[in-house]
Amino acid sequence: MSHKVAVLLCAYNAEKYLAEAIESILAQSFKDFEFIIVENGSTDKTWEIIQSYKDGRIKSFQTPIKQLSFNLNFGMIQTDAEYIARMDSDDIARPSRLQKQVEFLSANPDVCVLGSAFEKFGDSLGQHKIVLMPQTNEKIRKKIAFRFCLCHPTVMFRRQTIVDAGGYQGGRYCQDVDLWLRLSRDREIKFANLSDVLLDYRIHIAQAKGSRESFVMNSIQLLREAMIQKSFRFFAGFILSLFKILLKAEK
Repeated sequence: MSHKVAVLLCAYNAEKYLAEAIESILAQSFKDFEFIIVENGSTDKTWEIIQSYKDGRIKSFQTPIKQLSFNLNFGMIQTDAEYIARMDSDDIARPSRLQKQVEFLSANPDVCVLGSAFEKFGDSLGQHKIVLMPQTNEKIRKKIAFRFCLCHPTVMFRRQTIVDAGGYQGGRYCQDVDLWLRLSRDREIKFANLSDVLLDYRIHIAQAKGSRESFVMNSIQLLREAMIQKSFRFFAGFILSLFKILLKAEK
């Protein structure tokens, strides 16, 4: 049976928060989805937690490869759903997330990648913080060289668009940035963000996000796109990213 949406979650040593992430997807108001979970060689109880759920919508897989791009691509070939909704193993989806994104994509067939606003939370934050993203394709394309414009675990995209683009090709860090930059080469591909807060984005000490290595990878990707697209904007983004690396080294 073909489903409208496949939710794709990859998990590695995720036992601390995984149950909350899974249950937030199973509790969605939109019901026509399958839930693909790919476990990536964990050494904790991640696989046991996944296996403890008996919901028929869950399709679980194991691979020994601890490389996110590989596992995301592996997960995508397990479905023929029209839309893929990304989800991380430490975040919490709001109950109406899938419903609102499917409604928007159905009403806007020219949009291929759709994110949303989100709310940061976690022990390291004094309070929750709502993060609004640029909403239109024009604003996203204008700012993508300089700032974080699409929050990966909030994104729903048209599966065939990503397959046609070669899927995820990034390394250890910034797989999503690599994908958005490659997609931006095609002016027919449109991006959007909803103003609705559809995800609670957890901040915790085990995250790789914001590391010096991720800034370096982001800089390399921007320089590559500046050369491929012959874009001054991407080159300016590369210079700004280098500046951020220098600031981080001084801390």
